Amino acid sequence: MHRSLLVVTLVVLAGCSGLGFGPSADEPAVTPVPVTTPDASAVELARANGSVDIDALLARHDGALADRSFHRRVVREGPQNTRDVWVDHERDVVRVQRTFGPVVDDAILADGRLYRAASDDPDRAYTSEPSNVTVPYVPTRSGEARLRQVLLEDGYQRVDTVRRGGRDLAVVAVNATGRGSGVDPSISVQSRLAVDADGVVREVDHWERRPDGTVVEFEMRVTTGEERVPVPWWAEDIGVYR
Repeated sequence: MHRSLLVVTLVVLAGCSGLGFGPSADEPAVTPVPVTTPDASAVELARANGSVDIDALLARHDGALADRSFHRRVVREGPQNTRDVWVDHERDVVRVQRTFGPVVDDAILADGRLYRAASDDPDRAYTSEPSNVTVPYVPTRSGEARLRQVLLEDGYQRVDTVRRGGRDLAVVAVNATGRGSGVDPSISVQSRLAVDADGVVREVDHWERRPDGTVVEFEMRVTTGEERVPVPWWAEDIGVYR
C-alpha cells in the first residue's frame, strides 16, 4: 500500500515538471523588470548651520509650484479635517475645498471672480463676487506659509534617497525633543519630508506633542501635471472650462 502511494506521488511530481503541467517550451521567457537605483546626486538641498536649510527649501518649493498645475492635499488630525487645492496654471483656475467633520466649504477662482458653494442658501447653488486673487481657506497655494508654521526651523538631515513615480526624492527628517521657547514649544517632534529634483516638497508627515499634551498631526501630498481642475456639481453651469 505504501509502495503504490509512493509510485503515484512520483508520477504526479514528474508530471508537474515534464508531462504538460510546467511551462511550455513555446512560451516566451519572462524578463525581469529592471529596478532603477535612486540617484542621490539628482536632488540637491541647501544646507545651513549643519542641517538642511528649511527656509531655502520652502522658498524653492513655492517657486517651483508658481508656474505649474498641481493638486495639494493636507490632512490635519485625521481624515475629517482636510484642505485640497487644485491649480490649473495654464487657464488660471484654482479650486479649494475645506472639510471639517460634516462641513464642506468649496470655492473656485476663475475669470477674475470668486465662486463659493452656497450651502446655506437653498435657492441657489453658488455665490459670485469679484476676486482680489486671494485664495480662500489657505494662506498660500503652494502651502509654503502653513509649512513654515508647522516645520522646525532647523535640525533636519537628509536620511535617504528613494524613487517614486519615476522621480528621485530626497528624504529629509528630524526626530527631536524640545523645540525651544516659542509660543507652542514641543517636547517631541517626528517630521519627515520628501523633496524632488525641482524642489517640490512632494510629501510631508509631521507629528508633534506639546507640553500641555496636545498632539499635532500634519500630512501633505503634492502631485503635478494636473490637466484640469475637477469642477464640482454646483459649479457646472459657471462654464469654467468653455
